[in-house]
Amino acid sequence: MSADETAKQGLTLPINLALGLGAYTTKLYFGSEQVAVNVMLDTGSSTLAIDLEKYQPENDQHLQTTTYAQDVVYGSGGWAGPVLRSQIELDHEQNVVLNDAPFAITADSQQANFQQADGIWGLAYHHLNKAYDVSTYLQTQNPALDSTHPWPFSVADTPKGIKAFRTYLHQFPEHDITPLFTDFEDHGIVPNRFSLITHRSIEYVPQADMDLAAREQEPLNQGAFIIGGALPARPKQTLQVVHDAYYNTELLGCQLAGFDFCAAPPLDAQHVNSFFSNAIIDSGCSFLVLQKNLYAYFMDCLEQIDARFKDMTQAATTAFQQGQDYHPKALDPAQWPDLTLTFKGLDGEPVALVVPPHCYWQNHAQRPNNWMFMVMNQMPQWPDQTLCGLPLINNYHCVFDRSQQGLGVIHCLPKPS
Repeated sequence: MSADETAKQGLTLPINLALGLGAYTTKLYFGSEQVAVNVMLDTGSSTLAIDLEKYQPENDQHLQTTTYAQDVVYGSGGWAGPVLRSQIELDHEQNVVLNDAPFAITADSQQANFQQADGIWGLAYHHLNKAYDVSTYLQTQNPALDSTHPWPFSVADTPKGIKAFRTYLHQFPEHDITPLFTDFEDHGIVPNRFSLITHRSIEYVPQADMDLAAREQEPLNQGAFIIGGALPARPKQTLQVVHDAYYNTELLGCQLAGFDFCAAPPLDAQHVNSFFSNAIIDSGCSFLVLQKNLYAYFMDCLEQIDARFKDMTQAATTAFQQGQDYHPKALDPAQWPDLTLTFKGLDGEPVALVVPPHCYWQNHAQRPNNWMFMVMNQMPQWPDQTLCGLPLINNYHCVFDRSQQGLGVIHCLPKPS
């Protein structure tokens, strides 16, 4: 399929929650052997990285090595490894293939970085896909090396080890690696637009002893990643992307149904040059992570409605943190209010997006009858930024159109029935 055909018809890749548990995965095909790799789709990062145990470089006749190393730290994980290049295919039937595509393999990593998936596909922009040219280090080895594969470093598989290695790499020349989606678009293979249709924030498991195949067959665990295609003829609300690092947006504030509007503070000044705005749209985040003032407002409003509401959210959060199930007797999401987030639109007009209670309360979450509360407070050491994860995305057909209005826009449409 040509880029023009993809632009008109769209290329739809099935996605699923069963492997990512709290993130959607799709398949990519790597190298001469076309190894199928399940990668998590993440609009909050830009790196394509796959597990070394899943992909064996020595079997790939298209493999090209480089002198680049990458080190990525996530909220609760991280990895380090070499940058390689090879053939990557999006879809067998349509023959959507990119030769000489860059990606990283996780030579050193913390366990469960990708849950039960094989890697991650970062869909954001090039600013987040940094690598370091370690040629000078390679030349000091005896004998001298000409690439970072095989991996010449030994990095402790701990958060401190991964972070320390990232600091070590800062002494070497920095280089932005072209993200995979951008690379496909730059080569005229796909148009510069994709969309997500999702239904859940956390894997849906309504029965005990469900195997992977059964969980994958659950409709609520399924969704669609659509590349190109005509914009559906449905009403849309459009957010302005205000910076092309993450999908940065400007959050004006939030409002719980029945209460006054709460304005969102701007991003704190010390983080403007690294985080760029006070909100991002992040498909790799299972939660809606509210800036601390907005979270306090949300909790205060819930307590005014019914003191038990706030108690339930705290009990669910504690159970999650302790790895325990939460089985409340009196929880009925229909009795809870909508949460509306208001963003800056194309011409500065406010755009109101709704997070209904069935999106911020999830039942049968990874286990039968387990409830999870999908709203979190701002994380320690994190800037004043709201992470608009799957609880918001799930209520819409979200179109990330990077070709419009300079930095791009995000159209939010009603989901198709």
